[in-house]
Amino acid sequence: MTNPMDTPTAETAAPAATPEPELLPDQERSRRRKLILLLILMLAFVLLLAAAVWYLIFRQPINVIPPPPGNVSLPTYSTSVYGASRPLGVAVLDDGSRIFVGETDGNRTAKVFDGAGGEIGLLQPPQSTGASHVPIYLARNPLTNEIYVSDRSKGTIYIYDANGNYLREFVAPAALKGWQPLGMAFDKAGNLYATNVGTNPQSVSEIDPNGQLVRSFGDAEAMSFPNGVAVDGNGNVYVTDSNNGRVLVYAADGTLQAQIGRGASTGNLGLPRGLVITSKDQLLVADSTGQTIAVYGLLKAGERRLNYIGSFGAEGAGDGQFEYPNGLAVDGRGRVYIADSGNDRLQVWSY
Repeated sequence: MTNPMDTPTAETAAPAATPEPELLPDQERSRRRKLILLLILMLAFVLLLAAAVWYLIFRQPINVIPPPPGNVSLPTYSTSVYGASRPLGVAVLDDGSRIFVGETDGNRTAKVFDGAGGEIGLLQPPQSTGASHVPIYLARNPLTNEIYVSDRSKGTIYIYDANGNYLREFVAPAALKGWQPLGMAFDKAGNLYATNVGTNPQSVSEIDPNGQLVRSFGDAEAMSFPNGVAVDGNGNVYVTDSNNGRVLVYAADGTLQAQIGRGASTGNLGLPRGLVITSKDQLLVADSTGQTIAVYGLLKAGERRLNYIGSFGAEGAGDGQFEYPNGLAVDGRGRVYIADSGNDRLQVWSY
């Protein structure tokens, strides 16, 4: 006998499953395009977020740059010296009677000009060193008046007297294996400071007048093609960490004290190259992509920032305009010499 409870009724019977409608080919393609677009948008958002975090961590200055003070003196344009092809480095005697400019195109040699801008000679390396020389940066030893010319392609520095006569090749300390010097400067004791791009990490080396390595520093900051270097009267060392878009300032003991970062805000930099300290206690930095020379006050005792003062110059080929400015030098008369690389000339500015 059949139990009526075992017989499903209309009320208890399970409804038949309704099959999902199949998507038409056009609908399927549309759905896939929407999914791909959504994934692209999500990936772009993640990349933008990561870039923003990276920029905030690595590109901002250690300290906020304060607004420029009033009533400050900035150089004004005086004249230009022509005759060097794609100049990068420049050095000058203290009285301005000799100007030394390194050209990286054309003959690729360092040229000597008199105070009026007339070409009077060359800084020729010895024939024994072969060809393919590329003079990058120059510096004058204030104690000897010797002119130092860095040649990264040869991994060395050539030294000349004040009249442009070759004296000797600088012998790097044995500890600096793979040495490729770029920027150079001297402190008041005659110690040479040179940026080194031939090692990883790249750094700055201090070398005494006897050619002995005093120290190297800057490894922790992961420099990328440090170019210019300068030393103030208190032993603070200023370095343009060029490809990282910043200027680093080290105390006399080699500890990082301050930095100027890359950015579009007032006082920030784009691609800093050469730099120099003037008799006005100002730090001048050539911003090659900003096409200007940025001006800062020197680091003061107990502070961890540089005061932004202002800038001079603009992009162009006219008087007082730049196309990729690089090396800087100053003489004892308040004149500033700027290698205006893209315009194949040297500009002279005066306080």
